[in-house]
Amino acid sequence: MARTILIVDDEPTLRETLAEALDADGFRVLTAADGREALSRFREHHPDLVVLDIMLPELSGIEVCRIIRAESGVPIVMLTAKS
Repeated sequence: MARTILIVDDEPTLRETLAEALDADGFRVLTAADGREALSRFREHHPDLVVLDIMLPELSGIEVCRIIRAESGVPIVMLTAKS
């Protein structure tokens, strides 16, 4: 069974590019464009890894990370364009 990765980023091009690359490598990929959608998808699908942007609409990536961490020990990779 393929491992599931949740990609959370509000930038459509980056989100879709990552999703296509991971899908091509055999992963099951879920995507979300904001913090609330990320939590909904996380709770519904229980991914094996979350790739999470820090700067998101609705809820910040930091807040999403805190909520996920309170519920699960799933690995989270944080992305940022901040210096």
